[in-house]
Amino acid sequence: MTPPTRIQWLSDLIGLEIALWDRIDTRLKQEHDLPLAFFESLYFIGQSRDGSLRVGDLVRALRITVGATSKLVDCIEAAGLLRREVDADDRRASRLALTDAGKRQLADASTTYEAEMAAVLDDTLSTDEQQSLHDLVTRLLAATNDGEP
Repeated sequence: MTPPTRIQWLSDLIGLEIALWDRIDTRLKQEHDLPLAFFESLYFIGQSRDGSLRVGDLVRALRITVGATSKLVDCIEAAGLLRREVDADDRRASRLALTDAGKRQLADASTTYEAEMAAVLDDTLSTDEQQSLHDLVTRLLAATNDGEP
């Protein structure tokens, strides 16, 4: 068997990402009226050490532009799922934190997200294969991000 070209390999990987994004985005919108882009932002903020992030930190986590992140944050804030707080370390800056509604939405949507991913992964890959795949993807991300996953 001939290994795929690097072009085909990346094309397949992008296709997988799009297929998973569409599947989870559809389910989150149907069950929680929450786009996946909102979920990801809530997730990264909720996973942060102190429950808040600077916009720049969210930019790096989402891997999108500052402008796109700012627009996204404005929409999520307008939906009442996050709030801006003054940064205690730099009063000129602000941090993003989840509101109580945002915390509830994240918790509820996380269950749906996990179930949808389980439906894809568990029917296709063993637990060991899932772990190996995650390890490989993490290594590749680190290689493209100066060592940071």
